[in-house]
Amino acid sequence: MDGCISRRGKVPLFLLALSVPMALIFSGIRLKAQSAAGSPTSPITGELRASSNPHYFQDAHGVAIILNGSQTWNTLQDWGTEGSVQTLDFGAFVKFLTAHGHNFTLLWTVEMPKMCGHPPPATTPSGFTVSPLPWARTGPGRATDGGLKFDLTNFDQSFFDRLRTRVQALNNTGIYAGVYLFTGEFLNIFRCPGDGYPLTGANNINDVDDGYVSGKQGINALTMTAPNAITRVQDAYVEKVIDTLNDLPNVLWVVSEEAPSNSVWWNNHQISHIRAYESGKPHHHPIGYAAPISTWDSIIYNSDADWVAPSTIVSPASSCGAGKPACKVNVNDSDHSYFGIWKDTPQQNRNYAWENFTTGNQVLFMDPYVVYLSRENRNLCVSPTHSICRAPDPRWDNLRDNLGYILKYSHKLNLSRVAPRDTLSSTGFCLAQTPSAGAEYLIYAPAAGPFTVDLSAMPATRTLAVEWFNPATGSVIPGEPVPSGSSARIFTPPFSGDAVLYLVDMAGHAAAGGG
Repeated sequence: MDGCISRRGKVPLFLLALSVPMALIFSGIRLKAQSAAGSPTSPITGELRASSNPHYFQDAHGVAIILNGSQTWNTLQDWGTEGSVQTLDFGAFVKFLTAHGHNFTLLWTVEMPKMCGHPPPATTPSGFTVSPLPWARTGPGRATDGGLKFDLTNFDQSFFDRLRTRVQALNNTGIYAGVYLFTGEFLNIFRCPGDGYPLTGANNINDVDDGYVSGKQGINALTMTAPNAITRVQDAYVEKVIDTLNDLPNVLWVVSEEAPSNSVWWNNHQISHIRAYESGKPHHHPIGYAAPISTWDSIIYNSDADWVAPSTIVSPASSCGAGKPACKVNVNDSDHSYFGIWKDTPQQNRNYAWENFTTGNQVLFMDPYVVYLSRENRNLCVSPTHSICRAPDPRWDNLRDNLGYILKYSHKLNLSRVAPRDTLSSTGFCLAQTPSAGAEYLIYAPAAGPFTVDLSAMPATRTLAVEWFNPATGSVIPGEPVPSGSSARIFTPPFSGDAVLYLVDMAGHAAAGGG
């Protein structure tokens, strides 16, 4: 990516050359996640745009950035079992994200007021109740969940007021918000005759009917192949969301997640619809496409989305296809790509995050947060009431912290110029820029032991500063500088387990116009 602008925006280039060596004066101390990621606290001032490096977006200052963070299900709507929704302390959730150094999360929208069979039976026999929903429950008559029927021409303004307030709260803390317009997954697997889904005829007063029949999948609202009465209702809702949030700079759209495999026309329709509707408004936010269930990731790469969330556990180094834009920013969401994450060790969880980062991708952790999931000990959070807890399960803190650590290292790198270079390290995981002066390398070693790095891009007359990072403990350990020039320089981590190695020309990494 040589020749791209400096990721540090308006900082004078001569200061860039000085900043990196100064930053490498460390003692072997533990970095807390807050300091590791810079603890984003400044409000976001402009929407994300395409970067000169297709792996990343750039912010309002022209700085290439990554998006890393935790997301969870009940950050927009309140959830609870036994028919009792529990109010989420959203302010505490925002503090949780900043405490772990995150800069990205998602706000989910569940389509129906009751999810049957979720959570899976363990100690809780009933499904989650969800509130509020986008449409007003005016009646006359009762829906199948026992509440008043929905009027699909009458929005529940409290839903949209809450959405705006929460996106604003994230913006004020420097956190980008991916807004799910639909979920998709829950229609796939948690429908039942008593779920009250608004687009089923028995549940609204508008004669809009998705044709749901008890005992069959209730996904007809997502599997059409041409506009119809349902898409007209959905489009009006999407436009209401856009009207509510268009002026906020931290927004990214997401059409759906794990929607059925035959929802491709519908997903593409909404991508086109969002882009057309926002084209007439002051701000244009990136549009995301999460992989439909049981499909090839090529479907999302060939779409017209700006960013994608694929199903493969480590996304490829290239996310390009036949759509416009051709190359997508790749945000690997463990919700789609790493089912069973709770069965693995903390080191395996870290492998997932760092391998994606060093392959040019970003990471979202499907964090159970305060949703109690006792089956397989998936999330044993603190003091659950109606399956919503008072505090998160600390079992996940190391992964949460590492998403912040990754953000910290993304700030060290000149992201506008680095690219995945798996052949430069025997570990197979390396981000680097390799001009003849100003080279830098970020290497991840998933397991213990020595490894080699190809440092032949710069001549042996130049010297590289060495910094080790222990992802298990958060410790930074400076190493002795090494000469460049070798095609197979051996490095041995000064600790056991997985390791991160950062190497940079002692004169500083290359910036705009350098090397």
